[in-house]
Parts: sequence; structure tokens; C-alpha cells
Amino acid sequence: MRSVTKKEWVLVLAVFAIGVFFRFYQLPAIPPGLYPDEATNGNNALEALATGDFKVFYPENNGREGLFINIQAFSVHLFGNTPWALRAVSALFGSLTVLGVWLLSRELFRDRAIRGKYKELWTVYAPLASAFFIATGFWHVNFSRIGFRAIMIPFLLSFGLYWLLKGLRTGKISSMLAAGIMMGAGFHTYIAFRFVPFILIIPLGWYLWQWLKKNTSIANNCIPCSIAFFLFITFITALPIGWYFLNHPEDFLGRGGQVSIFEAERPLYEFLRSNALTLGMFNVHGDCNPRHNFACLPELFFPVGIFFLIGVASVLKGLFRKASEHRLPSLVLFFWFFFMLFPTTLTREGLPHALRAIGLLPAAYILAGLGCGIIWKQVAERIQQWLANPAYEAYRHQLHRIQKECAIVLLLILAATGLWGYKTYFIRFANAPATYFAFSADMTEMGGYLAALPRETKKYVIVNLGGTDIRGLPTPSQTVMFMTDTFRRDRQIKENMTYLLPDELSQINTRDATIAVIPLNPSDRTLTDAIKLRLPEFRPYVPGTFLVFTKGL
Repeated sequence: MRSVTKKEWVLVLAVFAIGVFFRFYQLPAIPPGLYPDEATNGNNALEALATGDFKVFYPENNGREGLFINIQAFSVHLFGNTPWALRAVSALFGSLTVLGVWLLSRELFRDRAIRGKYKELWTVYAPLASAFFIATGFWHVNFSRIGFRAIMIPFLLSFGLYWLLKGLRTGKISSMLAAGIMMGAGFHTYIAFRFVPFILIIPLGWYLWQWLKKNTSIANNCIPCSIAFFLFITFITALPIGWYFLNHPEDFLGRGGQVSIFEAERPLYEFLRSNALTLGMFNVHGDCNPRHNFACLPELFFPVGIFFLIGVASVLKGLFRKASEHRLPSLVLFFWFFFMLFPTTLTREGLPHALRAIGLLPAAYILAGLGCGIIWKQVAERIQQWLANPAYEAYRHQLHRIQKECAIVLLLILAATGLWGYKTYFIRFANAPATYFAFSADMTEMGGYLAALPRETKKYVIVNLGGTDIRGLPTPSQTVMFMTDTFRRDRQIKENMTYLLPDELSQINTRDATIAVIPLNPSDRTLTDAIKLRLPEFRPYVPGTFLVFTKGL
């Protein structure tokens, strides 16, 4: 396949710049607040910076692989304990994924360009369409702006598969090295990545079979050597987390066991229901969690969803073709989609679940780019047939005009896709009341208020919200802890801050000169009445969306 031209680089960089804009624009403000799961990552990062103990696995909050948190620690070291310092890491990986999807699409469509017509379509425009769709698509933009470790999966999958396919095709050790590092690193990210080895069987098995058949295009490459090297690098890279799970098997499943369909009374019914809801999320009804999506919209904007369905149809058709330019890419995309459904379809909670399905994300946008390319190919072929037909000689001018108009319509669809993505995320989603509370913006403001109080002021936070226990306190406390850097006991003492459960009000020492008492949930009338009864001399004060009982302030 020919090298990338200057014109292509300009287009690629333009799409990449759009992707960067969508991920970094107003990042300190959108999304508002800091969800406790994000804050837990941040607190582990702050603790790692303070103690030097950067862990392979952090067991709090149902357990999380450590790679992403350790990278976040570097960002927090540079920019401080702010929400955007945590989210900038996600935005970086999300931006780079745009390039990864372009490279992988180009590699997957490579044989179409070599063996068929419309080389520029398959080497330039279809891969660019895939990259543009993921650059502006709400699904990926949203998770690129949240501090969840799952955002690394699309990045590692797209680059890892690109280098693996390229390495198997060319025999380059450098590509196999990069692929092994990417795939091995994936096991340090999110539980859904554990299904990726099933996808890898397809290209590895295909090239090994072709080599055994002495296919002339790869006859000079030692495919078994390349595969062995790739597996070795993958193993070495994944070894730290593997060794951890070998010694701590109780952490291997994490929360996955709690939401598994196998814990249900009717697992087969739950599995069928989960599949139906998950497959419908692309075009019919998306995730309703206000952190994951906006207003239950389909995960794909409807023109992109149509392109996606066309791409799916092409892949299904390609499975039964003998020509390798269709068969291997179709096999890779089909089994990618098939196996990465399982992290979602084997669970029964919160369906459809856009976060658990994040491994499907690059494949969905690559399929959409494929569908877009097929539409243009069909239009171009039909017009070329008419132009070659003497019966249409008198209409040549009109046919050329129609071809240009079709190109303009396609460009307008792409522009509408970008504008819809911008409006949906930066206007509708950003200003929705559900978004404000979904990201615990009230508790984030509470943390900012407490951090601004003088150190001499005694501060009490009453944790009257439920959640997973983290070192004796429910998860919602993590947001305030991150904003005030009081996750560790020594920091709580230094900042004069105490965290109490609702039944521990008797521990409030009223002898201090200045005191602030804040319940995490100000709507809890039982607790606020108990505080008023216990502390009658304290003045209730509402500085924002939260309630403070103060003395001497």
C-alpha cells in the first residue's frame, strides 16, 4: 500500500485536531463535579505520590487495575488535586485513539485498495470517516472526559490490532514488539479487556494457516517466530498483574461476579435480554445512566448508525467470500464485535451499559466508516456505469453534476454528525440538571468550600450517603476527600478534618472556636434535625447546593 501523501496527512491532522478539541475543550468545567469513583482513583493517586507505593492493583472500590491510576498520579503531581487533572489523562488517551482508529481502518481496508478499484476511497476517505466518527461521537467523547480506566481499552485495542496486523503482514519485529506491549498493557486496565485474547486468535490463526499453505505474499516471513515473539512480549508485559491475581485470586473477578447473569434465577433469560438490549443500544435505545449517555439516546447518531448497519452487513457477507481482501478483515471485525459483547451481555445490571461495552466502540466506528465507504462506492460505480453507456451520452454533464452533488451531500452528513456531537455534549448534556448531580457536582463544590476554610477551623463531614465501604466510609465521601486531599489519616489531622457516620454525632467537639459541620446529603431531614438538636448554637448556612452548620464563622 502506498505511503501517506501530504494531502492525507493534512486531512488526518485536521480530524485529529477535531478529536483533541472535543476532548479538551472546557475540560475543567464539563462535565461538572467529580463522581466518587473518579475521586477514588484520585485519592489512590495522591496516596501513591505521598508514599511512593504505586500499586499494580488497588483493592478499594471493588478493585481496579493500577496502570491508569498511576498515570493519573503523574498528572496530579503536575497539575494538583483538581478534577481536570484526573480527566486530562482520559482526554489524552481518547485523542490518541482517533489516530489508532484511522491506522487500524487503513490496515483493515488495505487489501480492498490493492485488489479492487477506488484505491483512494479505501486508503484515505473510509479510514478518515471512521476516525471522524469516533472523534465527534458522543459515546467516545463522553468517556474521554471522565476519569475512568476503561478509556484505555479503545486506545490499546486500536493500536494493538493495527501493529499486530501490520507485523504479521510485513514480518517487522518492531511492529510485533509494539503490538505485544499494547496487548499486555491491556490486562492492566479494565476487566473487559480479558476477552481480547479470543479476538487475537483470528489474525494469529489466519496468518499461521496462510504460512503453512506457503502463501507467496508472506512466504519469506517466519510467522511462527513472529507469533512466538508477540506472545512472549504480551506475557512479559501482563506478568505483573497476572502475578498479583495469582496471589490474590479473590480480586480477579471484582464486581463482575456480583452483576453476573449466572447469579440470577433465570440466567438464560437474562442472557437473551442482555443481548437484545445491548444490540439495540447502537441504533434504538442507549444507556440511560446520565454519566454514560444523554437522555437514553442511541449510542450512534442516526446517519452513523445507518452506516454502521451497512458495515455490519458487508462484514457478514465477507465472512463467506474466498477473497482475502474481504475475509480476514471481516473475520477480525466480526469476532471483535462478537467477543466484546460478552462484558456486557454476561451481566444483568444497568443495561444497556455503554461503559462495559467500551471495547466495542472502535469496531462500531470502523464499521460505520466501512459502511460510509460502501455507500460512496455504490454511488460512484452506478454513475460510472451510466457514463460508460452510450445511451446516456447526452447526460454526461448532468451525471458529473450529480456525482458532485452526492459528494456534497455526504460531506454535509459528516458536518451534521460533528455539529450534532458538539450540540449534544457541550450544550444539551453539559447543561442538563441530571448531569450536574450524576457527577456529584454538589459534593465537589462542598469539597472546594472546605478546602478554602482556614486550617484552624475544625471541619466535620457527616457521610450520610450509602455506597461501597472504603476504609470504613461509604464511597460518596471520596469526592470531598480528593478536593481537600484528606484521604489519608495524617492529612485529615493536618487539615483539621474529621469524617463521621450519622450515628457518630456525639464525637463532635463543640469547644473549638470555629467549627463547620457538613452533611453530604442535606435533604436528610432526620440527620439535619439531629444536628440542630445536638448543636443548637450552630447556625445553618447554605453557601451553594449544600448545607453547613457553623460556629464562629
